[in-house]
Amino acid sequence: MDVLEKLSTFAKERWVRLLCTARTSRLFILFLVFQTNLLDNLLLTAVVPIIPDYLLDIDKHELEESLHRKNESFYENGTGLLVLESIKVSENSTVISFAKRILQLPLAAVNENSKVGWLLSSKALVQLIANPFIGPLSNRTGYNIILFCGTLVVMLSSSTFAFAETYVPLFLARSLQGLGSAGITIAGMSMLAEKYPDDKDRSRAMGLAMGGSAAGVLLGYPVGGFLYAFIGKAAPFLLISSLLFTDAVLQLMVLRPSFDTKIALEGTPLHILLRDPYILVASGAVMFTTMSMANLEPTVPIWVMDTMHAEKWQLGLVFLPDSIGYLIGTNGFPLVARAVGRWICTMSCMVLVGLCLICIPFATTIPHLILPHFGLGLGLGITDAAIMPMLALLVDTRHVAVYGSVYAIAQLAVCLAYGIGPSIAGQVVKAVGFPWLMWGMAILNVVYSPLCWILKDPFAKEENRPILEDDETQATYTESFNYKTLHEDE
Repeated sequence: MDVLEKLSTFAKERWVRLLCTARTSRLFILFLVFQTNLLDNLLLTAVVPIIPDYLLDIDKHELEESLHRKNESFYENGTGLLVLESIKVSENSTVISFAKRILQLPLAAVNENSKVGWLLSSKALVQLIANPFIGPLSNRTGYNIILFCGTLVVMLSSSTFAFAETYVPLFLARSLQGLGSAGITIAGMSMLAEKYPDDKDRSRAMGLAMGGSAAGVLLGYPVGGFLYAFIGKAAPFLLISSLLFTDAVLQLMVLRPSFDTKIALEGTPLHILLRDPYILVASGAVMFTTMSMANLEPTVPIWVMDTMHAEKWQLGLVFLPDSIGYLIGTNGFPLVARAVGRWICTMSCMVLVGLCLICIPFATTIPHLILPHFGLGLGLGITDAAIMPMLALLVDTRHVAVYGSVYAIAQLAVCLAYGIGPSIAGQVVKAVGFPWLMWGMAILNVVYSPLCWILKDPFAKEENRPILEDDETQATYTESFNYKTLHEDE
């Protein structure tokens, strides 16, 4: 018994020391933010290869039941067409032949791009509404509790996806994720901006955190596609729910989230940050590059099924090059962008995104999509790696070093992209076709790119730095930001 008691005491002491080390370690906090971003984006993209095909199956089933009541049936003729035929026996074969010919329906018409687009964009629309509230709220309550609550909400969303069988519950599940993602993204990036005041360390840390998002995107498409094709719709979502539960338990033990946290500084109001031209231009670059990807998600799977007759499992692989490019961009280029010039990298990447969008409609097989999709993901990743640390630096130098509101603005830009993009993409495809949707987005990116020149030297105006009135506030502000690192390599 003495040996068991000693082992138990030793294990408890080691566990307490491990927890204390984790609670004071910036690296462990970075790991938690990385992991939470990964799981959030894993859910975000796992639904993309599933939803179009699943809704198509629902529509086919409803159509089959409707036709069965009318003594009619349909079959696929192997060329992307559904052919309706009458089961009624008729002596007039000419009438039957005419009915078959006039009732041929394109496969894509059964499940319209717009229906898929609205479901996918619902997450961004809810997140768009939530961001202006969660940003200031995180400044007042602390970032830990917002990150924890966001994780729980995303876990609930994933569970809802697993058991939803009709369009409305799927729509609600996607919308619920928007609320959770707002808390996760704003709190996570703000936490890193606070823990890493040095611009170089902050750039590296934020690049790694966004690498978690890239890893989630990278895994989400193939994991969702493969598990859906070979196991069933619920499998990927139950897996993600269990991983999110583990992540929430880790946060509870290490971050000890509570509403008792007091923030030493009152952050700059959201409406003042929205009037800062540098923040607006930087957020605009994020919005237009992200919108390019957002337009692809609801339209490319159906376009690929219509033009290339891809299998279910191949839908997840279509977006794999985007994910690899984004992962390389966010992890390999934060310090490169800082050294070369963040505005140069952003401008160049917007042009790169435009060129890739121009090439996509010319693809005739899935391998033809690899290079333009990779370039699109790379451009988006480098843009995020350049802009996200810059937003924190803009707040440090031009406002008050509290970060919830500025990352709420960044997420507003992302949500506008994912809210406007998919919701109108289907309508644009119906009106002018898929190629012109891609070419129109290419034009927008290329035309906007010269505005990035404004970001060349946004830190020169000393009069825009906050005037701190008392010594206690001045001391807090000085501890949170190292002015020596500001002008290094800038």
